Amino acid sequence: MQISQRTHTGLIRENNEDALLVREPQLFAVADGMGGYAAGEIASRATLKAFEAATHSLRHQSGKKFLDVLTNAFAKANLHVLKMAAGNELYRGMGTTLTAVYIAENLQAYVGHVGDSRLYLLREERLQQLTRDHTYVEELLQKGKVTDEEASVHPKRHLLTKAMGVEEEAGADFFSLQLVPHDKLLLCTDGLSDMVRDEEIFSLLRDADVEKNAELLLEQALDNGGRDNISLIVIYIEQENFEEDRNGGE
Repeated sequence: MQISQRTHTGLIRENNEDALLVREPQLFAVADGMGGYAAGEIASRATLKAFEAATHSLRHQSGKKFLDVLTNAFAKANLHVLKMAAGNELYRGMGTTLTAVYIAENLQAYVGHVGDSRLYLLREERLQQLTRDHTYVEELLQKGKVTDEEASVHPKRHLLTKAMGVEEEAGADFFSLQLVPHDKLLLCTDGLSDMVRDEEIFSLLRDADVEKNAELLLEQALDNGGRDNISLIVIYIEQENFEEDRNGGE
């Protein structure tokens, strides 16, 4: 497995409210904080810390229990940040997105998602957004009330309908998928997906070199304006991962 990560403040923001979790070779997550003062930065980092602490049992699980552990970890992280916000006036209104993927030894990927950070899959010359944005504009899109073009410039396109640390239940989405050799995953905050169109992401992910992928994606987001913090993780599933798992299971 090859992994590369990048995070950047961007060209306008003064601080970086994004946070990344890379616990090789299996657990990866991105979080994009929100809130005044330094609250967004605190929310994203505190969420990832609480989430990671609640996921150590993943290595001892199997089957459906992977999603059970992820669900519990999201719930614990959500309540942790909610309590932080309630206990400090400076943190009131803070919250964060959280998109996480755990890759089991059989290359089954387990995903948890809240907010508008994203998980993409590049497979056989096709880029697919696996997560659905939890935003007001996404709801309008689903109801056919706006077009894709209108959604991209809608004044409320960044208004989240779900986030970590805002309600007692975050309402996260959970699902799993089977990975295969040569799959490439991209976890990113909206500082990338807002600045770089899916067509550009597809083009920049096609090169086999994940370090090059990550660097070019970051550069493109900055070249296109860099209006927000930019964070991303690129994960490439090698043929060797598949062969090692297959041989280990014989």
